[in-house]
Amino acid sequence: MNLIYTFLSILLPALTYYYYSNKPATTTSTPAISVAPQFTTKVTPQVTEMSSIAKYIKNPTPFPAYFFSHGGPTFMYEDDDFGNKGAWRTVKKIGTKIKNQWKPDYIIVVSAHWQSSGSNLIEISVPSTEDGENKLIYDFGGFPNHMYKEEFHTKGSWFVAEQIRQHLENNKFHSRISKGRGIDHGTWVPFKVAFSDYNTQTKPQPEVKGLDLEETAVIQVSLTSNDKDFETHFKLGQALSKFKNELLWDESKKKYLTGLIVCSGMSVHNLYDLGRAFQQYGGLMPYTKPFNKELTNLVEKSSKDELLPNFLELKKKDILRQAHPTLEHFLPIVVAGGIANQSDEPIKEVYNDAFASLGWGIYQVGNYKKPEATL
Repeated sequence: MNLIYTFLSILLPALTYYYYSNKPATTTSTPAISVAPQFTTKVTPQVTEMSSIAKYIKNPTPFPAYFFSHGGPTFMYEDDDFGNKGAWRTVKKIGTKIKNQWKPDYIIVVSAHWQSSGSNLIEISVPSTEDGENKLIYDFGGFPNHMYKEEFHTKGSWFVAEQIRQHLENNKFHSRISKGRGIDHGTWVPFKVAFSDYNTQTKPQPEVKGLDLEETAVIQVSLTSNDKDFETHFKLGQALSKFKNELLWDESKKKYLTGLIVCSGMSVHNLYDLGRAFQQYGGLMPYTKPFNKELTNLVEKSSKDELLPNFLELKKKDILRQAHPTLEHFLPIVVAGGIANQSDEPIKEVYNDAFASLGWGIYQVGNYKKPEATL
């Protein structure tokens, strides 16, 4: 069954891409999204005596966390019919805010495309060398050649990765560093949309290659091997929330570091039904919109203590199995729920759309509060 699913996951998107590449252009509207107020000042606590420095202190102005629906490699292109223009514009708007105004020192990413080999194992990716870049994993097949020539340049952080590993171990996970693994398309494709302004179809990569996030390290964190285990992944979100809500002292840089978290999956992800969907009236499976709506109701209306029980109740329903025959693309929203629970912050939908058997929900955990001016 896994071989069949892998074959379908490669063949169907590719066939669909070529089918839609000749389809007349359509226009879509993008709903207005609520993002944090603008600011330009970064607050860095000043500390002079090493003996008085706490490793972690409360972050007075933590950034929101996000859940992105990332699609396939076609999502890199705003006007590609097998991407989603509204989701593309939403991720671009969020990314512009993060890159140009918030400028976190690091971003932790939990992608659907990395499951560890153990039911309680969380792996953390870093470059092979301490000052190296995150290499790109082109973990998709059957697409046009230009998609395998796309570039996206980011640095990692051995230091932050080790702090994550230690904290996960302290929270009863088994955790290890994976040097040189790279970042998969669940991370770099939406991040390329968010943080770069070039691709092979619109604007060439600059001849002098630099980092697309000059001030921000990217650290990818895995899921466990068990995609049916909502409790463990909710707990993962609770543990990772520390890096959102607290500042981390970096002795080598003599400053506290700020972190932001992105969870990357799909609100609906059924590759089995892509072919069937195009035979349906309107080209849409009957469960796609209802599941998007049910998921939004769950995350927006549940109290922090109701989130996990409501996720577990949803797991019993047929509509979840229709929307997610395998659950790896759903788990990142469960992780985001754990972040919301531990942070005691609301989750809100900032964009959604339905296409065939895919859902394009984008969610935000918490709201940014502008730092108070100091004399």
